[in-house]
Amino acid sequence: MRITTVQVGLVISLFASACGPDAGPTAPLTIESGPGSLASGSSPATTAVCGSAVTTDLTLESDLDCPGSGLTVTGTGLKINLNGHTIAGAGVGVGITVSGSQGISIYGGTVRGFLQGIFVAGSTGLVIKDNEFTENGTAVLLQASSGNTIKGNVARQNGLRAFMIRPNLAEVVSTNNDVVENLLIDNPTGIFLIRQPGNTIKGNTISGSSVAAIDLGSGGASGNLIKGNLFTTSGAGIRFGEGWTDNTVLGNTFQTNTCGIQGPSAGNTLQGNILSGNTSDFCP
Repeated sequence: MRITTVQVGLVISLFASACGPDAGPTAPLTIESGPGSLASGSSPATTAVCGSAVTTDLTLESDLDCPGSGLTVTGTGLKINLNGHTIAGAGVGVGITVSGSQGISIYGGTVRGFLQGIFVAGSTGLVIKDNEFTENGTAVLLQASSGNTIKGNVARQNGLRAFMIRPNLAEVVSTNNDVVENLLIDNPTGIFLIRQPGNTIKGNTISGSSVAAIDLGSGGASGNLIKGNLFTTSGAGIRFGEGWTDNTVLGNTFQTNTCGIQGPSAGNTLQGNILSGNTSDFCP
């Protein structure tokens, strides 16, 4: 059997105020290849440490406690099974970075204490499901990434927001993403969209967001569907910035928020929504 050791350093340049370069330590990931190994269709790799570059299927066998960033994942069709374990940070770096990849699944664990829990750049077909995110700046950030799914996660008490969807500096958009059936609790913002079209936000429960359950930032976009969500005990259920038109807000429940729908919502389709117990249903 041949043992290959791959060693990389992680350098991430992010442009949002919540983001910054990380200079976490470089650490090796050992991947077995040869007869009877992953490369020949056997079990996924289990050896990973903070700073590892992951290019095969991975099943964690222990928690990771990282002074900088956690894992960097690159490839096609990989399965990253956190296996009930926690990747914990020290308030800097990124828990899991996925860049230039397709069809990766990340599931089954907890990511805690990073600037971003999962940062996805220039990638498609990802499924991020059945994870818990807490004490990060942002739980999941999609940048210039389309056709991805964020489903069935719990994000609570993250410092800025649960999920963010945005373009990159070259204005490559993030579109056709599905954010469905997540439970978002006590994050200042639940879901933050920055000028991104054609995404679906469906069946989520978002509570305790002091800014807004969904914040549609200034600049605007069209073609988004916000359907069947519960927005409760938040500063606003949905906060519209300038420029958002031809979006559909359908069959949501806005309950006991300070404001149900805030900002310039004209030009969008609002249909079949229930607004009850809010201090104000509509606010400027």
